[in-house]
Amino acid sequence: MPETRKCFNCSKEIPLGVERCPACGFALSGGRIEAIKEATELNSLAQLHDSRGEFAESVSLYKRAVELYPEFVVAWYNLGIALGKLSRYQEAAESLSHAISLKPDFAAAYSARGDVHASAGYFQEAVKDYSMALELYPDYAQAYYKRALAWLEMGGMEEAVQDLEDYLFYKPHDTRARRRLEKLKRGA
Repeated sequence: MPETRKCFNCSKEIPLGVERCPACGFALSGGRIEAIKEATELNSLAQLHDSRGEFAESVSLYKRAVELYPEFVVAWYNLGIALGKLSRYQEAAESLSHAISLKPDFAAAYSARGDVHASAGYFQEAVKDYSMALELYPDYAQAYYKRALAWLEMGGMEEAVQDLEDYLFYKPHDTRARRRLEKLKRGA
């Protein structure tokens, strides 16, 4: 069995001597290993701050992580979420867009950017992002629910009903969503 190491980007095991991860395409050479290790540690520390609700502290750590390792998709994603929690919506959308540019099939990043747009009151953009997340990952239950809420903000009752029904297919025990759906169907 050949020796392996983990890709810093996607954590897949890859054989030693391979210069580019076959799973995510991350370049493992070029003298960047130490910077990438530091960026990974900063990302982990920032996530700890996030778990404590210390988003201002985590933002500076994420920013440093992406400076050290500009292709660090997860750090861009985490940075976008933390900025969104601080109501810095423009910066949050930009960070999430950068994560998407690095990994165009990143459904969670589309959904997170939809959250940012919804929080900023841009419901049409939110619907587009939730729809893209669902195109990439049709079983993404939360995206159905969040898109339903965005539809409701825009007066799209029929669309909201359909999305809530789709959400409840995946999460049948969510009583809050079931009550909301029943109210909509009654016209309330």
